[in-house]
Amino acid sequence: MQLLLGGCLINLMENITEQIEEIEVLSAIYGHDFQVVDEAKRIYKIHVPHRYDSWWSVTLRVVLPPEYPSKTHPVFEIHSAWMSEADEIEMSDLLYTISHDHQGEIVLYQWVEALRTFIDNKVGDQGEGEVPPPSSHLGKREHLSVTFPVDVNKCDNEESAICNIALESLAVVDPEDNAFKHLQVSESEEKPEIIHGEPFTDRKSTFQAHVAHVITKEQVKQVMEELRQNRKISNAAHNVMAYRIFCEDRKSFLQDCNDDGEALAGGKLLHLLQIVEARNVIVVVTRWFGGTLLGPDRFKHYNNCARDVMKMAGFVDTSNPNNMKESKSKSRFKSGKKH
Repeated sequence: MQLLLGGCLINLMENITEQIEEIEVLSAIYGHDFQVVDEAKRIYKIHVPHRYDSWWSVTLRVVLPPEYPSKTHPVFEIHSAWMSEADEIEMSDLLYTISHDHQGEIVLYQWVEALRTFIDNKVGDQGEGEVPPPSSHLGKREHLSVTFPVDVNKCDNEESAICNIALESLAVVDPEDNAFKHLQVSESEEKPEIIHGEPFTDRKSTFQAHVAHVITKEQVKQVMEELRQNRKISNAAHNVMAYRIFCEDRKSFLQDCNDDGEALAGGKLLHLLQIVEARNVIVVVTRWFGGTLLGPDRFKHYNNCARDVMKMAGFVDTSNPNNMKESKSKSRFKSGKKH
């Protein structure tokens, strides 16, 4: 009897630990769309918006029982103004199927993304025409200036130090500075060519890197806008970005990065660009979360995917990984090349 009770207690503790980790991940991914209704009772609410029309949004309300995820799935309710009874039944069946296919695993992320796909398909069935591009979380920054709230020499942990070292040499630039007007691209200039790397999967999370040659801030924006036109990329859990542009007149770099909710990942990606001495390049690594937390391994995957695609595109000298092969990148990306 004591062994049985001890085993049950261990299972419950493991369940609670997994629930806490799952909630932390969902909060990081969905931001304000994720709400804690009652933490003591493990009740949460996730808003699933349509990218273009709020009418098609759905709200998923869940209760996490103590037996989840080892023995059961979350209790859920689906709310939306546009749903018919048939839609609600179809959605519910979809979530039950996911739970059945992933018994013993956390499933809330899969549920939310399945609902998002259901909404997209439903809108498509209504014969929706052309819609404006989404205001995605990709490339939201409007300024190049960067502040450094942490002294690298006083960092308490290695990850904080790495992040700050990666940002240490950023050029702090006023976007209105006339000296940088040459960084604005003319309307006639062609968009950068984006090269996509091979996807890599670990424990159901898939990573894919994208790289392009850029020499202006405007081209950085163009790359991000083009990537988010891809629905699969736009709907990914994270799109971690870093870029470095060398200013010939000032002999300094314009550099920036974006974690996109994956804390420290952007800084590590920028640090990679620095150690390989990459210049005039933007790299974006997309992660589709598979429901299993990867821990520190995720940072290794971000950087490995980025390094591989830069090598493939000719931004890294394979004979010397600490140097960027400038001549090769110039030959691949010529000024005014039509993509």
